[in-house]
Amino acid sequence: MSRLNTILKENSELKNELEGILGLIKENEIKHRGFKVVEYAFLMSRKLEDIEERPLSYLEDIFSLDKVFLCINKDVFNFESFGAEKDYSRIKFCDTSVFKYFFLKKKPYIGNNKVNLISEFDLYPEMGSYLISPIFENEKLVGSLNIYCKSPERFAEGVSFDFIKELSFKAGIAIRKIYDSEFIRMKSKIDDLTGCFNKNGLYEHLEIFLNRHRRYEQPFYFIMFDLDNFKIVNDTLGHLVGDEFLRRVGKSLKERFRKSDVIGRFGGDEFYMLIPNKGADEIKIIHNKINKTLEDLSDEFDLEKEVTSSGGAVLLDKGDKTMDIVEIIKLADDMLYKSKREDKGSVNLFVNYGKS
Repeated sequence: MSRLNTILKENSELKNELEGILGLIKENEIKHRGFKVVEYAFLMSRKLEDIEERPLSYLEDIFSLDKVFLCINKDVFNFESFGAEKDYSRIKFCDTSVFKYFFLKKKPYIGNNKVNLISEFDLYPEMGSYLISPIFENEKLVGSLNIYCKSPERFAEGVSFDFIKELSFKAGIAIRKIYDSEFIRMKSKIDDLTGCFNKNGLYEHLEIFLNRHRRYEQPFYFIMFDLDNFKIVNDTLGHLVGDEFLRRVGKSLKERFRKSDVIGRFGGDEFYMLIPNKGADEIKIIHNKINKTLEDLSDEFDLEKEVTSSGGAVLLDKGDKTMDIVEIIKLADDMLYKSKREDKGSVNLFVNYGKS
C-alpha cells in the first residue's frame, strides 16, 4: 500500500511539474507572438506618432510594463527641421552627449535605483527598476529604448538582454525609415535656389495656419511681395548674379524673422510669408523689415538702383472663417498688384474678408 501511495504521489508531482512546464511554454509562446507583433509594428510605422500609438504602447500592454520611452538622438535625426520634433508622450529628443555619457559600453543597462540614472533618463517618477538599451546605426549611437517598472525586482541581475537588443535594432530601422521619408517629403517643399519653402510648402503651411485660425481663432498674416527693380539686376549684372541676389534674399529673411514665421518663394522674384499676428499695425513693421533687408543687400551688391518690395497682405483675425486657400492667395495677389499700380514699394492690406 505504501508503494502505491509513493507511485501516486510521484505521478501527482510529475503531473504538476509537466503542467507547470506546459504553462511556461504556453506563456513563452504568447510572449513570443507579442514580441513579433511589437517588432512588426515598429517596422510598419510611417511617422513618429505611429511609433507612439503602436509598438511603444503594445510593449507596455503585452509585457505589463509601466512605462516605455523611445529616446532619439536629435543631432543625428534632426526631426525639428521638418517641424516634427514636438511634445510626444513616449518619445524624447536628446543630444549626442546624453547617450555617450550614459552608455559607456555598448550594452543595455539595468538598475533598481536612481544613483546611476542620468536626469535626462529619469522619465518615470514611480520607477522601481529600469532596462535601457542603446540603439546603434553603423556604430553610431542614435537613440535608446527605455523601459521602466514600479517593481524593483522586475529588472535585476541575470535578466536576458537578447530580446531588448533585437527590439532596439528594429526601433533603429523604424526611426531611419521615418526620418528618410520626412527628409524626402521636406525636400519636395523646398525651393532649390533660396532654401525657402516653395509652392508645395505654401499650400501645406497655409492649410495649417488656416486650421488653427478656424479652430482657435489664431490670427495670422499671409503676405505676397515681389522685388521692384530686380529686372535691372538681371539686365545689367547677369542672371547668375540675379540668382545669387535671390538666394541671399531668402537667406537674409530667414535670419531676420522668427522660426515661427514661414518664408517661401512663389516663383521668379515673388515671395510669400505666413506670420502669426498680434495687430493690424504690425504689417508696417514687417514690410519695413523686408525693405531694410533689400536695402542692405542692394548696398552689398553695389546696385545702382535700390531693390525694394511691393506687397499685398491678408490679415485673418476674427472675421468670416469660410474663406479657403485659393481665395486667400488671390486676395493677397490682388493687393500686391494694387501696390504695384498705385504706389510701388508699398504694401496693401486686406483685413477680415471685406474690411480693408
